[in-house]
Amino acid sequence: MRLLPRRRSGATMSVTPDRPLLPTESVTATVTLDEPLDDVTDARIEIGYVNTYKYEWARNNTTDLVGPTSAGGRSDATDWVAAGDAPIVFAGGTLAAGTHTATVRLPSWSPGTSDPAVAWQARLKVKRKGKSPEAEAAFTVLTPAPDPLPTETRLVQGERAMAHSIRFEIVTDALAYRAGSVVRGTISVTPTEPVTRSATADVRFYRPQVSHPLEKPPSPDIEWFSRPHVTVAKDLMLAQGVTTEIPFELTLPAEASPTVEAVHNSIHWWVLATITYAGMTGAIERARREIVVYNA
Repeated sequence: MRLLPRRRSGATMSVTPDRPLLPTESVTATVTLDEPLDDVTDARIEIGYVNTYKYEWARNNTTDLVGPTSAGGRSDATDWVAAGDAPIVFAGGTLAAGTHTATVRLPSWSPGTSDPAVAWQARLKVKRKGKSPEAEAAFTVLTPAPDPLPTETRLVQGERAMAHSIRFEIVTDALAYRAGSVVRGTISVTPTEPVTRSATADVRFYRPQVSHPLEKPPSPDIEWFSRPHVTVAKDLMLAQGVTTEIPFELTLPAEASPTVEAVHNSIHWWVLATITYAGMTGAIERARREIVVYNA
């Protein structure tokens, strides 16, 4: 059981069960009030998540002025996304001192807890004349394996404006993985132009935030996690029109935050392959295959 520090309002909250929850499970919140509250018109426990995301400043069309200053033109935002509530019993406009409990079921669409995008909480919500007390407690939601499992995912290549002379294929032994699993697969590379230099092949995980705020301008993708490059082949002598297959193996961190689709942003996982040609002016080519990561 986890307790947040007591607030000046004289209200504290704890949640059970004291373990990570799956979507459709229920969470019970217990609120303790030091004093009775009068003039109450509504009292309930609300669950939801704090959605942290990035956005681009909006430019003023009339004055051509930009919003808050920050390097790069991006800023952080957090919004509360409500996911359900349950009433707390009170009578005669008075919410008594002592403990009150309410149980709320997590929706089937609940995104898993994902640092830093999704942080789940239960909150006390009281409507009354005068100042209302505040209390909250955090809990964790897991992401189960997708059902059904995906049969295909996106392959992205040709993103680099100055270097896209290789046709890639990236095949993984599965398309969905539990955090901590080993991801095995093969990178196939076929140059479409003559090759005169040797090359090195690297592979890593790529975990970007995809921003899609409901009201603010979206930010470009922001990389929130990147494993160091793992070199899987050196001194490759590639040839135009000839396909070379390179096996690879990567291990997801045991604590990896899962794939998430939240209201204002999404967190995706990819296997990113890079071919780097030798020389000071050697071109760098890359492609990426999406995978789904879960932790339940």
